[in-house]
Amino acid sequence: MARIIINNKPGLRFYTQFVQRSIIFPFTSTRLIETLAFEEIQSPSHKPTPDHSTFVLHGLIGSARNWRSFSRNLASSLSDWKMVLVDLRNHGQSAGVSGLHPPHDIVNAANDLASLVKVHGWKWPDVVLGHSMGSKVALQFALSCARGDYGGSATLPKQVFLYKSLYRVADGLETFIRCLPTGMI
Repeated sequence: MARIIINNKPGLRFYTQFVQRSIIFPFTSTRLIETLAFEEIQSPSHKPTPDHSTFVLHGLIGSARNWRSFSRNLASSLSDWKMVLVDLRNHGQSAGVSGLHPPHDIVNAANDLASLVKVHGWKWPDVVLGHSMGSKVALQFALSCARGDYGGSATLPKQVFLYKSLYRVADGLETFIRCLPTGMI
């Protein structure tokens, strides 16, 4: 059975978190940064922090809640994994986040994922799974990781799963493959 975590305490039904961190820039005032809302589901493990992670991204009319049952079942069958169900910008619990400025497009949705990783100090995800619009965000996220858009610490996901992404994926995939480091394919 998958373990659902709230503040590293097992046993609560679900985990949704808005994170606000203060960052002080020289010669400016304190700035408040809010990240996307997310739910975290961990596989049964004796480690407080699993070694592997998957970002699960919903479609256009969805939210992280759409993938909760699937992620619980998957986490239950895996060892030492964390599933991060993300509410993309303007969806689910992220709809109320004030720090997500326009344009509200696929590139900025992917940038939001990178910000989520950086603000929480997580390792970069091993797997990104996207459904419909989420698959386009997953592809853009992987492309940006491969190009180094998120800095030197960013690592390319080992796997990207695209589910029901019907149009223009081939073009994005071709661009993505061209950006991969030599020997990856």
